[in-house]
Amino acid sequence: MKFRYIKLLTKERKFLELPLIEVGLNNLYYLCLVDSGAEFCCFHGEIGEKLGLDVKNGKIIKIRGVTGREFTAYFHKIKVKISGWEYEIETGFSYELGVPFGILGREGFFNLSQVCFYHLKKEIELKPI
Repeated sequence: MKFRYIKLLTKERKFLELPLIEVGLNNLYYLCLVDSGAEFCCFHGEIGEKLGLDVKNGKIIKIRGVTGREFTAYFHKIKVKISGWEYEIETGFSYELGVPFGILGREGFFNLSQVCFYHLKKEIELKPI
């Protein structure tokens, strides 16, 4: 399945194209960045609450982002649906994520899919393994 990058308008009023895909979480749909630099998947804490999780009751892991800033994530197992495929993953939920979308990282996403970036075409292709 191929996905086109999504254009976002920045604070500087410029467009930025990112490999964002829609992830199904029960009856919620959530845009997530496909991020090969991220070790884990991580979603906003509020999303976990909407899923009925006691977010802060999860396994605590301190994560350091690309900026070097550390934040706390609470890990839970959940089911996600991506392009018709359903996976059970362990993902972090954080109230300090710092971006307006979720993150799909190496554990919980890249280890379950073949991921190809076609940056010049502004496309990403996913295949289950």
